Amino acid sequence: MMKRIALILAMLAPAIAMAQDLYQLDSHEITIRGTSNLQSWSAEVGHVEGDFDLVLKDGLITEINNVQFRADATNIKGSEGRRMDAKIYEALNTDMYPEITFVLREILALYENPGTARVSSRGVLTLAGVSRVIELNTVGVVLPDGSVKFTGTHELKMSDFRVSPPTAMFGALRTGDEVEIDFTIILNK
Repeated sequence: MMKRIALILAMLAPAIAMAQDLYQLDSHEITIRGTSNLQSWSAEVGHVEGDFDLVLKDGLITEINNVQFRADATNIKGSEGRRMDAKIYEALNTDMYPEITFVLREILALYENPGTARVSSRGVLTLAGVSRVIELNTVGVVLPDGSVKFTGTHELKMSDFRVSPPTAMFGALRTGDEVEIDFTIILNK
């Protein structure tokens, strides 16, 4: 009987070592960068939350099974102050759609290099009430304290989400349609 229990535990050991853990977003830096006919601009995303189901083995990311990410669209702060903030909220229709979300659909590729993981994924980004499937490339690393850091950059067109690029000064200032989102997120159990 003891031999059977020992055999079962030995068979389960790899599964236990690769147990899936729920991580939550602990800290972040998310910057939206764009252009206009007069100057470049940026905006910082203030409040975000997220849940991530990850499998780690020997300090490496081996699986990503679930990602749900939410950003407070009413807490985006532009580089040009309150007027810019108001234009951002108007363009995103934050009164009706106060959240921006990303939900993972599938991992397309996960390549683990020594110390870093290159992740290609597909998921649904919802912005201003419009949902689109996007492909997102990130780099992940398990930090010495056991937390996980992901970094990446994604370009998108506002018009793909039916967002009209903001204007100001009676149309004299027009922002470009494309924006770049740079992000660094830290996850903890």
